[in-house]
Amino acid sequence: MRRLTLNRPARLNALDAALRRGLAEALGAAAADGGVRAVIITGAGDRAFCAGQDLNESEQLGDENSADWLESWRSFFDAFADFPKPLVAAVNGVAAGGGFEIAMLAHLRIAAPEARFLMAEINIGLPCIVGSFLVQQHLFFSRMVEILLSGRSLDAREAREIGMVHRIAPRGRLEATALAAAEELAAKPPVAMRLNIQRFNALRRASMTKLGVEEALHRLHSEALQSGEPQQVMAEFLAERARRRARSEKASSPRAARAASRKGA
Repeated sequence: MRRLTLNRPARLNALDAALRRGLAEALGAAAADGGVRAVIITGAGDRAFCAGQDLNESEQLGDENSADWLESWRSFFDAFADFPKPLVAAVNGVAAGGGFEIAMLAHLRIAAPEARFLMAEINIGLPCIVGSFLVQQHLFFSRMVEILLSGRSLDAREAREIGMVHRIAPRGRLEATALAAAEELAAKPPVAMRLNIQRFNALRRASMTKLGVEEALHRLHSEALQSGEPQQVMAEFLAERARRRARSEKASSPRAARAASRKGA
């Protein structure tokens, strides 16, 4: 059994280039290790499984580096799409964007009661290409369209009701529940398990090729980035976040606390 943890809790485990590369390498190592029969993937901390793409990285995107950025994402998703062993996602908090997609690429999804799922690319000016494919694999087309165009959040209960989540762990028991599920899969006959997953991977690849997912990813993301809309939306979001942080720090400063104390007196 191997446990992989997305470990950027201060950034809600958001995916930057280093984390994407490290996770892909860790999956490759687990795939090559004959002693590993199943893998659990989760997020560090108690707030997020994975908040998706790191917006600080996205803000720097332009014509000159968008192709390399998209290629890094392709390599990242390939590591999941080709993984030959059972993969259990233990979703311990928010799973947004790329984090939502990681969960959809797992074979089992077990959620904490406080987990939330959202595909919010629409809110940052980007088309949702891989996400739309993965969500449609699990849901009806009309539900996929509604979730992606609204960018709304689904709580663990709704995700379970519509079939995106297999189990909701009892509060405080996510890790134990995911471990039990992974051990159950690891105990199955290994050749049959490998061949089943090999077939699942082939079916997904065939569907992606038939629907032109990779071509659409490059073409439509490039069109969006060339418009400048994602960069503008993300810059506005980051500026507003910086303003909120500055207000919060000011309100919690010792001087502000003393002033509030005097006012209360």
